[in-house]
Amino acid sequence: MNNFDRGWILTCFGTAVGAGMLFLPIQAGPGGIWHVILLTLLIFPLTYISHSGITRIVASCPETTDIVGAIEHDLGHTMGFTISVLYFLSIVSACIGYSIGLTNIINTFLVNQMHFAEISRPLLTLIILLSMTVVLFGNEKIVVIVTSSLTVPLIILLFFVSVYMIPHWNLSILYKPITIRNFTKHTLLLLPLLVFAMNFSPICSSLAAFYRKQYNRIDEAIKHTDIVVKWTSILLLIFVMFFVISLCFCITPEILFNANKNNTDALTTLSLAYNSPVLQYIFPIVSFLAIASSYFGHFEGTREGLNGIIVQIITWKNPARKNTLNLKKMRVISTVVLFAIIWFLAVSNLSILSVLGALSAPIVAIYAYLMPVMMMKRIPRLRIYRSKLAAFVFVMGIFTLVGYYVGKIM
Repeated sequence: MNNFDRGWILTCFGTAVGAGMLFLPIQAGPGGIWHVILLTLLIFPLTYISHSGITRIVASCPETTDIVGAIEHDLGHTMGFTISVLYFLSIVSACIGYSIGLTNIINTFLVNQMHFAEISRPLLTLIILLSMTVVLFGNEKIVVIVTSSLTVPLIILLFFVSVYMIPHWNLSILYKPITIRNFTKHTLLLLPLLVFAMNFSPICSSLAAFYRKQYNRIDEAIKHTDIVVKWTSILLLIFVMFFVISLCFCITPEILFNANKNNTDALTTLSLAYNSPVLQYIFPIVSFLAIASSYFGHFEGTREGLNGIIVQIITWKNPARKNTLNLKKMRVISTVVLFAIIWFLAVSNLSILSVLGALSAPIVAIYAYLMPVMMMKRIPRLRIYRSKLAAFVFVMGIFTLVGYYVGKIM
């Protein structure tokens, strides 16, 4: 493992950690702990195989390109455009969830911890998103620096919080009676959110393209992308699942009620439930860092994804038109349009659990779980990279696609 690998591991980890992780204990709480433990045992192979599938598709392409270019190479222009739209939808839905989460975290902190008068939601959301978006008007290097700089403190704080909560564990949850119906219901509801919480697929295309440029040999590029994906998946398993399980042991019915009522994450709600200065100030900071680190990367990916779709539409019949486009102007316009859409939806305060479970996670399942498995079965050059657990990943992708909807009606 070299310095490039370590840097990419941190970037991938920062991309994954966000609102999904913070809301997992809220979704898991009503069902006890055993379905969380079951999914903890399954999530590492699912995360590693699905994400390495994306990087292998890109890194093994004969020409250096991104995921859209690799798919266009194998399946044609129409399928490449379809993947562009899927990629865009998966990231923009996450941005909506993140913007709602950031607004609620800061609003709760200002009102309850700082004792400020409540600011109107449209104005507060506008201030928060403007502050975040200013960074994104710089170049991509600034975004990478900001995201990476947040990741290491975030890892340390996550571990601190997980350990700090151990004395507050209520182990009686281990003996809570469960039925097959309830266990199935809560497993189906939790799986999509867990898949989303462990998802760093938005960065996988850039990761693979970087190593494909760095090394002339395809096998060497894939070797390094596999290392990055494996260690990112391990870090996520250790830190995210330890955090989630630790908080699940502390969640009470009152905390669950307040979290759902206020549309807030587990840490923000816990900071109000415990009379401790450490918890009241550290927990909201951890929540903010977790969501902010992901928001920067996801907004950048959303903007580039939208630009890519626009360019594909304009140049569909005449590729030469690409040279006449003002990409800088397009970048500014797309930023303003996305900002307006995300601000409007953040003001509406949609349920974050519903946004992530019913919208974001199913799209991630199609893009990261189903698409790579199908391509590796269909495309001759990709068959050598097919995992023995591909069928398992595909089935779990289907469960992720429909699980939240089925769980809600059970």
